[in-house]
Amino acid sequence: MIDYWRGAPEVARSAHVPFGREAVAAKVVGLAVSPDSAPLVLVTGPIGMGRSSLLSAVREELTARGLRTLSLWVARNERDRPYSLASRLSAELAVLHRGGDARRTAKAAATAPLAEVGRQLAAELRSALTASEKLTVLIDDVHWADPGSRAVLLSLARVLAGGPVTFVCTVRPSPADPAGDLAVVEQLRASSLAEVVPLRPLREPEVGALVARTLQARPTAALLSSLQRECRGRPAAVLAALAGYQRTGALRIFERHAYLTSPDRPPELPLDLPPIEYLRRRGGLVWPVAKAAAVLLPLGGAATRLIAEAVSRGEDEVRDVLSELCAEGVLRQGSEEGHWRFRLPLLTSALTGCLGPYERRRLAQLAVTAIWAGDADADDRYLTEQLVVAGRFVDSRRAAGELLARGTAGMLDGGYHAERCLRVAVELITDPRQRAQALVAHALACYSHLQFPEAADSAWKVLSEHAHLVSSEALFETEMMYVTALAGSLDTAAVTRICDGGWRLLPGGEGHRILARCVALCHLDRWREADEHLTSQRDVWERDNDVITGLGRLISECAGAFLGRTEPFDQAVADPAGWPLWASGTRHRFERLRQLSRTLMAFGELDRAERLLAAHELPLSSRPASDQVVADSQGGHWDRALDLARLSLATGVSVGYTPSHTLVSQETSVILGARGRLTEARSVIERARSVQPVMLHLLALPESLLDEALGATDRVRRVMADGLARAAEGGLVVGTDVLLLRMAEWELVHGDRAAAERYVKEVSTTAELIGTGRARMCHLLATAVVHGDRPAATEAVRLARQRAQPLELADAMAMVVRHEVADAGLLRDAYALYGELDALLRRAQLRNLMREHGVTVPHRGVVIAENERLLATLVTEGLTNRELATVLGGSEKSVESRLGRLFKRTGYRSRVELASAMLTDERLA
Repeated sequence: MIDYWRGAPEVARSAHVPFGREAVAAKVVGLAVSPDSAPLVLVTGPIGMGRSSLLSAVREELTARGLRTLSLWVARNERDRPYSLASRLSAELAVLHRGGDARRTAKAAATAPLAEVGRQLAAELRSALTASEKLTVLIDDVHWADPGSRAVLLSLARVLAGGPVTFVCTVRPSPADPAGDLAVVEQLRASSLAEVVPLRPLREPEVGALVARTLQARPTAALLSSLQRECRGRPAAVLAALAGYQRTGALRIFERHAYLTSPDRPPELPLDLPPIEYLRRRGGLVWPVAKAAAVLLPLGGAATRLIAEAVSRGEDEVRDVLSELCAEGVLRQGSEEGHWRFRLPLLTSALTGCLGPYERRRLAQLAVTAIWAGDADADDRYLTEQLVVAGRFVDSRRAAGELLARGTAGMLDGGYHAERCLRVAVELITDPRQRAQALVAHALACYSHLQFPEAADSAWKVLSEHAHLVSSEALFETEMMYVTALAGSLDTAAVTRICDGGWRLLPGGEGHRILARCVALCHLDRWREADEHLTSQRDVWERDNDVITGLGRLISECAGAFLGRTEPFDQAVADPAGWPLWASGTRHRFERLRQLSRTLMAFGELDRAERLLAAHELPLSSRPASDQVVADSQGGHWDRALDLARLSLATGVSVGYTPSHTLVSQETSVILGARGRLTEARSVIERARSVQPVMLHLLALPESLLDEALGATDRVRRVMADGLARAAEGGLVVGTDVLLLRMAEWELVHGDRAAAERYVKEVSTTAELIGTGRARMCHLLATAVVHGDRPAATEAVRLARQRAQPLELADAMAMVVRHEVADAGLLRDAYALYGELDALLRRAQLRNLMREHGVTVPHRGVVIAENERLLATLVTEGLTNRELATVLGGSEKSVESRLGRLFKRTGYRSRVELASAMLTDERLA
């Protein structure tokens, strides 16, 4: 079979060496130019391995060296044309020799012994070359050569052994007879006539490197797993799949990381993909059978009969075509007779995409009908997919019922399939009440999987057309989804209209409308208005049903805490069971605990949040992804937090929960900044402002740290002051404790003791108001630093140890030593904590402080390696030499010297190469 991926993606068309094949190409070139090598070099490998691309690269390298080459490509139809390749080879030699007659060679081949034909061609080759010349004959897809030409080629190899001519041929061993092909190859190798160079599938790390180079982004484990499953290590298939995932929107790149956000959604491959064109050009039954097989092969033994019915031919004819495709390596035989599957799973998606709407529905109809009749077996996922596609081509009532049941069962974890099930069910259902039920389920499925525009659309249909057909609880839940989905869709205008008067037009009771407006106000960052509205209407919603009353209290408790009214919230944390919905089901209990836990973590109270969940046996793993990011970040599990944070921010998973998106952005930017990824941290902060501008004062702390690292001293104060002003404007207290502490220290360092003391008083007031552990610690630190209070410093460190948040503890230790209110020995503990977090920049900054206080920095070799890694990270972030000097605390000249040493030692020639190496996790050592 031809290497039918040739020419599909850019890499395959390139004359440069295909990715991951550098060593193989070098070996083939070496064999081609060596006078001692065998006369025949066979590049082997299954379809999609890039044999043709490799041959092009070899030809280019040989030409660049000034060596003569002759290139031939064997077409599939030549296998039935006697001596076709031999004749073409003779014709090319005649051109080289400026004489000769290819027809004579072909005629001789038909009558003379093969050895004689080989000697004749050998003579023509020798006469075409000067004594000092070397010729490499490159023959692509030699497995399609007719038997006579292959025999002539072997005869040539024998005659020319040790001579100036080398044949480099690509060959695909036949899947139908791999043992026979292997025996022939071994015979050639044993007789020193051939060198075999196999092309093997790329391993997962190599696929990861290919993806990183192509996208300039590091792939996640989920993306790599999908590519390995679909592409089987074929490089060109990987590139085609990447492009296909990008077309469907299933692949997203966020901060140089590539995510597969919808693993169930197949890639959208181009219809002119070379393997598709190959099958299309085959003519006869091959093309229609291949397309039908893409849908029906999962039905096992029934597939042949159903394919025959689909293409209106006999089963024997279809079976012959399937056997031929198996012999050519497109299909492979299953463990049972009559069971087939595509060798390359990606081809299933590619062929399915070639079907017209009627064709696709007709095949789905055949599959569903056979399964329903008991004539075929398939798993639930397959049947569901065919029901979705078949639509009204099968019994609509039965299909609608099954789709509604399957979609409802999987709406929380079924992802793409659940959404499609419920969407089609809505289209098929004719009963108004059942249709309303399906719309609610579809809205919830889309909402759960971040399809906010679709969720808002279905929710609005329920509210505007079917409100009288659903229960009060379902209606209220739909209203909440509608408001949140609008916010998640970033439709600020629509949310504002609800707040300004649209809430009065929503269906349901007055309690519904009050809470809908309150939630909308929170999404607009109007927390004080939300609290005031809820408080002024308390007599109304408190008399409503338990769902309204329960949610109203939960919103009031959490919003009140953000505003500094913490007593009701603290009571709820102490006794969450004293709530109207506590006994009504697990879902409501879990939601209450999650919301209380989320609010605690917004105040930095990770220990209290985890105790709350543990006390009521709510698994920590049941947290939403956005909450888990915050918990992992505060708990010191930074690698895990960062992986999940990037995915959350790439997919928008945190947008539906206020203020989760800002909290995730805050924690992520802190981690990135501490690790030296300053540009990426800045990007996260800026994106948070544009995506969901809620509680933006929480971003002032990480932003001020970035400015401080880059030497923007005046901007540091302005950012913090603006953050405090924004919080005060909205009446928010959450997150102000750490800003007040930073302001107190900044004013002290810059000589304004009076201002520093004012901030000490403010942080004291805040600590008394909210009473959290972090606020108390901030008050103790501010007192210790500004007033030189060593007992306060000791107590602050003790409290920080008790809270067990590694970054917070290390920062507290560094602060009290920096201001000389604690023993310098604490720096060793802080240094170790930064090391556990892999906080490269914080470690580098602390080393300077350790030297100032005479504390020995341990492990010189580790320090050197860390300094190089930090330098490489900062370079990757795009910092100029001046910025590098500021961050690293040196001069531009010293930076230039360090960069020179780094490039010389690693072999990288530019910042771009260094950045690419960092993306693919190549070591600097």
